[in-house]
Amino acid sequence: MASFAPIYNPTVPFQSAILGGISEGKRVVIQGQARAHAKKFAVNFVSFNNDIAFHFNPRFDEGNVIVCNTQQGNQWGSEERKGNMPFRKSTYFDIAITVLGHAFQVTANGQFLLEYRHRLSYQTIQSVQVSGDVNLSCVTFSGPMEQSLLAPPPYSMIQSFVSSAFAPPAYSAPLMPSMAMPPAFSPMQGPVTIHNPMMPFQSALQGTFLQNRNIVLAGVVSYGADKFAVNLLNSRTRNIYLHINPRFREGALVRNTQDRGTWGPEERHMSYMPFSPGQNFQMEIRNEGACFGVYVNGTKVFTYVHRLPVTQIDMMEVSGDVTLSYAQF
Repeated sequence: MASFAPIYNPTVPFQSAILGGISEGKRVVIQGQARAHAKKFAVNFVSFNNDIAFHFNPRFDEGNVIVCNTQQGNQWGSEERKGNMPFRKSTYFDIAITVLGHAFQVTANGQFLLEYRHRLSYQTIQSVQVSGDVNLSCVTFSGPMEQSLLAPPPYSMIQSFVSSAFAPPAYSAPLMPSMAMPPAFSPMQGPVTIHNPMMPFQSALQGTFLQNRNIVLAGVVSYGADKFAVNLLNSRTRNIYLHINPRFREGALVRNTQDRGTWGPEERHMSYMPFSPGQNFQMEIRNEGACFGVYVNGTKVFTYVHRLPVTQIDMMEVSGDVTLSYAQF
């Protein structure tokens, strides 16, 4: 399973797609500090239909208790309460929540805290939220086949860069090259990660887009969005090898290729629209040999047969009515 770099110093309220998708053994580590005058905070594991599969809610204002619950169809179930809360105001904490087959297992500051048995299928979970009277320093997603990443201090240097600003493109005309180039990393050093990049976003890719290579984007579609686009292209020829273009007013997810300035035939068929205005998403683009495989929130939504040699891809662009919280490639 892929390893994802930590998300540092996110703002609260915080929401992110479950990077890498949900599975048994998935682990989410949340590090932060309860505020000096904190009353309560909450961690929610949210399903695709906005049900809350797991609500973890420390409450300082009710005698230092932890309330756990599930919300289904906008209705809360029966509360499970635990005393002897390990969290203190103005104090840093480390919460690790692991998805087991029968329950969520929670540890706090390295000590077992509680288990909460599933009331809804954990396989419906798509995102995690943190809200309330806390400041976050780091959120980490890890999978069952890897060790949990020990997060360095919030201000540590990580293998990333932030692109420079450039003019927003029209959807029919690609961006002119204007970017901050990252240092050259060898493949053994792992993927480049970028957090909260300026939009529209443009980045060089390191090396060639070989079979089994992937790109992961996490973000949120703007409220009232019309459309956004993700392009994989060649910086010299400006050929676009894969153009992914959700169009909300048309209710279409358009895919295409542009060769020497000319668009090919559009592909529009899809079983459902995986993106919604105002909603978070995680999208993964994989080179699966003869085609691209594109996954949204852990579900494969389409394949796109290569029309041009994909080893010539060396750049990625994201523009339109969307904000990125995380990019890994």
